[in-house]
Amino acid sequence: MKLPSATPFVYYLISGLALLCLHGCDKPNETPPPPQAEPVIIPQADRLKPGSASMDTAIPVTTTTAVETQPSPPATTEPDVMPSTPTKWDTLDKPNTLKIPNLTQQSLPGSNLSLRFLATGESFYTEIKLANGIFSYTYFEDTTGRCKQWIKSSPCWEKSDLKTISMALPNADLNNLYAVVKNSGVLALKRETFGGAKTGQRYYTQRLEVSIDGKQKQLVYQSFPGASKKPEAFAILETALLEYARDLPH
Repeated sequence: MKLPSATPFVYYLISGLALLCLHGCDKPNETPPPPQAEPVIIPQADRLKPGSASMDTAIPVTTTTAVETQPSPPATTEPDVMPSTPTKWDTLDKPNTLKIPNLTQQSLPGSNLSLRFLATGESFYTEIKLANGIFSYTYFEDTTGRCKQWIKSSPCWEKSDLKTISMALPNADLNNLYAVVKNSGVLALKRETFGGAKTGQRYYTQRLEVSIDGKQKQLVYQSFPGASKKPEAFAILETALLEYARDLPH
């Protein structure tokens, strides 16, 4: 059976289209890969300290997608360490900071000083002491006149007859006595007993005790007619103590 005249043309047309599809037709379009995400900048928190040179630095972290970010590993915590060089925060004046002086600056010279002068006899008693800033004067006053005709070798007074006056000395007076002791030369004395009384000889005893800056000195002067001269350092301290005692309110 013969095909119609148009059949060969259609046959060749279909065959040509098939060849074109095999050689010239592109494959179906594939989905293009998503664009790479922009880096996310996360500051390093442990460097955000006032005055730090790395305060404004940051660490770039690249993520896999534009939507989700991969969690960054936990940062190791470093102990707080003060900078080796002072920063502007350290050099600023702090008006509310109390400036407490050293203990050595708070202590007065007079607090390291104690003195005692004692002179006794049948008709008199004088004791002057300085301890812990307290000045004391103990004395006997013959208000009844019973000691005027006293011939015994024992005292005419009793302890109940003694009077004592005490007061806290101002800092200026304590410092003054401290300076007097330091300048008197009492600590340089080589001997402890002065006056030159012979064995069995009668004399009146005057005692001077000094304690200053942890150093002690105990002196005795034997007072009698013809006694050797009293050391100058002894006399200076005795005079100073008697003057302070006379100035006390009676």
